Amino acid sequence: MATEEKHPILSKDEVNYLLESQCSENGTDKIRILIVEDDLTTQLLYDKGLFNPIFDKKMAVSGKEALLVYDEWHPDIIVLDIYLPEMTGYQALKTIRTTFGDKKTTIVMATSLSGSEDVLSCMKLGVEGYIIKPFQCMEIGAKILSYYAKKEPERARKAAALFREIAKQSQVKLFLDKDKSKTKEDTAGVRDGASETETGEAGGEKETGETPAEKLKD
Repeated sequence: MATEEKHPILSKDEVNYLLESQCSENGTDKIRILIVEDDLTTQLLYDKGLFNPIFDKKMAVSGKEALLVYDEWHPDIIVLDIYLPEMTGYQALKTIRTTFGDKKTTIVMATSLSGSEDVLSCMKLGVEGYIIKPFQCMEIGAKILSYYAKKEPERARKAAALFREIAKQSQVKLFLDKDKSKTKEDTAGVRDGASETETGEAGGEKETGETPAEKLKD
């Protein structure tokens, strides 16, 4: 019988502590993630969905650039698009896993639905998971952290709890912003309606040629 998965619940103090530590100026507590993607729109989706308090992000647009950043920066997670200029994601993955002998770094492949065979080839080299594009930016962080948990379960657990808290706060803020915007629109509509009514009444008075005092006499 399947049991329902329960997410660990952090107290408010724990969330605040994690938020403060993750937001430290030197960024040492953040999870380093290298995004290798040559499409600008997809880069923006990653940037928006991977919250700054949790992730320290770097972008690369080719397999060759990815290897340079990897060698200098030593990320905790690499998200590799399979189809890249100069050197494909598969070739970069093979270099990291085979030539460099790195089995520790969490590597996640990104591809479209048409690239399922390529994903299977990457799985044989050793990846923690894959992302199907296009994706929902508000879901991508949780998905990547679930793959990171295969290598670093405790760190991923804390980051996932913080991620959910930030996502919840973002949704509340979005709701409040929309509500404020709707309230302003409704208020403006009421004002416009009142203005039109006043204009109509004034116009009626001009057409009859009578003043309010003359109407009372009638």
